[in-house]
Amino acid sequence: MIENALEGVWVIDSNAYTTLVNPSMAKMLGYSVDEMIGKSLFSFIDDDQTKITKLNLEKRKKGISEERDGIFLHKNGNNVHLRIKATPIFDKEGNYDGTYAFVADITERKELELKIIESEVLFRKILENTFIGFGIQQDNKLIYVNNALSMILEYSIEELLNLDLAEYIQLIPPAYQKLVMDRIQEHQKGDEGVVTSTEFPIYTKNGNLKWINTNEKSISYNNKTAILSAAMDITEMKAMENELRESEEKFRTIAEQSFMGIIILQDGIFKYFNEQAAEMNGYSAEEIRNWEPYEFSKLIHPEDRDFVLEQARKKQQGDPNVVSHYKYRVINKNEEVIWVENYSKTINYGGRPADFVMTIDSSDKIKAEEKLRESEENFRTIAEQAFIGTLIMQNGKVEYVNNALLQIFEFSHEEIENWRKDDLIKLIHPEDLQYLREYREKLRNGESDIKQYYSYRVFTKYGKIKWIDQFSRPIIYKGMPAEIITIMDITEKKRAEEELIKLNSLKSELLRRTSHELKTPLVSIKGFSDLLLTVHKDKLDDYVLATIHEIKLGCERLENLIQDILKTSELESESVELKKSQEDLSFLIKLCIKELQGLIKLRNHEINLEIHDKLMTYFEADQIHLVISNLLNNAIKYTPPNGRIEIKSAIMDDSILISIQDNGIGITNEEKKRLFSQFGKIERYGQGLDIISDGSGLGLFITKKIVELHGGRIWVRSKGRNKGSTFYFTLPLIIKK
Repeated sequence: MIENALEGVWVIDSNAYTTLVNPSMAKMLGYSVDEMIGKSLFSFIDDDQTKITKLNLEKRKKGISEERDGIFLHKNGNNVHLRIKATPIFDKEGNYDGTYAFVADITERKELELKIIESEVLFRKILENTFIGFGIQQDNKLIYVNNALSMILEYSIEELLNLDLAEYIQLIPPAYQKLVMDRIQEHQKGDEGVVTSTEFPIYTKNGNLKWINTNEKSISYNNKTAILSAAMDITEMKAMENELRESEEKFRTIAEQSFMGIIILQDGIFKYFNEQAAEMNGYSAEEIRNWEPYEFSKLIHPEDRDFVLEQARKKQQGDPNVVSHYKYRVINKNEEVIWVENYSKTINYGGRPADFVMTIDSSDKIKAEEKLRESEENFRTIAEQAFIGTLIMQNGKVEYVNNALLQIFEFSHEEIENWRKDDLIKLIHPEDLQYLREYREKLRNGESDIKQYYSYRVFTKYGKIKWIDQFSRPIIYKGMPAEIITIMDITEKKRAEEELIKLNSLKSELLRRTSHELKTPLVSIKGFSDLLLTVHKDKLDDYVLATIHEIKLGCERLENLIQDILKTSELESESVELKKSQEDLSFLIKLCIKELQGLIKLRNHEINLEIHDKLMTYFEADQIHLVISNLLNNAIKYTPPNGRIEIKSAIMDDSILISIQDNGIGITNEEKKRLFSQFGKIERYGQGLDIISDGSGLGLFITKKIVELHGGRIWVRSKGRNKGSTFYFTLPLIIKK
């Protein structure tokens, strides 16, 4: 049976040299039996696995059996993932004499698990529906948990995400805590090439003790090292192992220790079957023994029955065209449909041909494959219907493009079928190419102060110039690293922006020219008003004098408005060059308060000043003087008489923060939206408020522009009407040595 078994059998002596392997075992690693006999176990594994294996062999010497996953080297150099059940051998004197192991090739399952993990973006639904628990640990916290892990540990996802590492370790019995911590610390070093498998018990939220098997590896998640864990509930398997150890006689044969269903089929009757085969089919051993010849066919799904029976017939007749490995559906006693993988070969049993059949329940694997296909189909469906262009670039070659992208560039699928990176570069406008290269270099270097997309010009097939926005990010595509790129045609948006810039420039120029033209007659009116009020005052009665005085005040208000318009035009032109020098902001604040003392006394306000004695940094004094004066003026004007105004300073990490707080009429949320815009003045006239409401509506706009030119920020906070306001602005803290 060992020679004919499809499950691998491997026996080593006390020095780890191979004394026995069956053909199935040799085939798994690409060797012949003769090539493996006499070779050290360590010649089939790499350095990392050697360390793990030596530790496990120490357990064998202590009489400890074990089931675990290991990574072996195929003859061609590839890794082969194996599931190993290892049992120690002792001689009559009780000395350790070697180990025998039963081995199954689980490479395909391991690769599938890794593919599911790597495809998180496209295939996240699979993770949430699989029976394997997945978690990502970073900075000693769980940052991702799927439903399966939540169910295994009997905690909600939210509860698990709130567990720190110390709390998680306390769920593990003390005897296993060091083992788990050592593995975690090993992966925290960030070596992504190492995958470890660990089995340990853990207490669930409900106090149940479960055994889990975890496979862990270091990954890069959000540009930081993290640990990806895949956990399986092996409590039942552990219980089975305990039963096997307790009942050595019952489970002494190779077949009874296998996790695969094993059947010997002869003349349509199960001559032998192991417990796994019976459990998979849902029938008791007694029921199976009482079956009539070929009654087992009721297990096979009707759509697969003819094919399976035909292969059984061909095998017994020695037909060379027989299929030895295939998948089919089984309907168990509970009428559940499960997928199984069937491996079979003809053997001699009782002097006559028989089928040696090994079956594995592959329902979860099939479901996972189906979900992968569904996810890929869903992605393609969405991409083909989207108006945003999408392409996938892998190894310098265009692997996928959707219709929207073809329409943007005016190409057909046939024309771009064999396109590579250089073909795409040819479409980029030469004036934008260097900028694009610099941007992608910053992106590769992980610089955080750049936006996640970039805009540039491209040529279409017919030579049209278009503006596009491009977004890109790395993905896993068909198991390999790739880059997904989405592209939006923003040509019309760019044209609209250019028109808006032209209109804005025209508006500013019109305001500037108009304001300059108004200044000449305004100077004449103001001058003649002053002449009448001084030289000819005695010739005029009180009514005429009062009227002329009002004309003069109107001229002054108009003059202030013109100055604000000219200042606004200057700031909008982006031609302002600041003449910064090292100045004391505290002195400037005190100067502005002194200049406004007349208005402060007129309104009978209390000024509370809580600022540093010196606030030295670099700014243009005249410009910042205007900022402080505007904010103080507003606080004084919009606070009814007998109010309180507080001015405070604070030094932040890289800036100076100034706040001006009043207990005046306050600002509503709707008013905040237009407060810093041009002519964004909130009209207060005629509302019964005891305030001074004159002004151009440009003061805060000018203030904001000046602060931003200095590299600072300005904002306002208010709880609403009659609840006061606080204006804040910052200036960069620059200390030149």
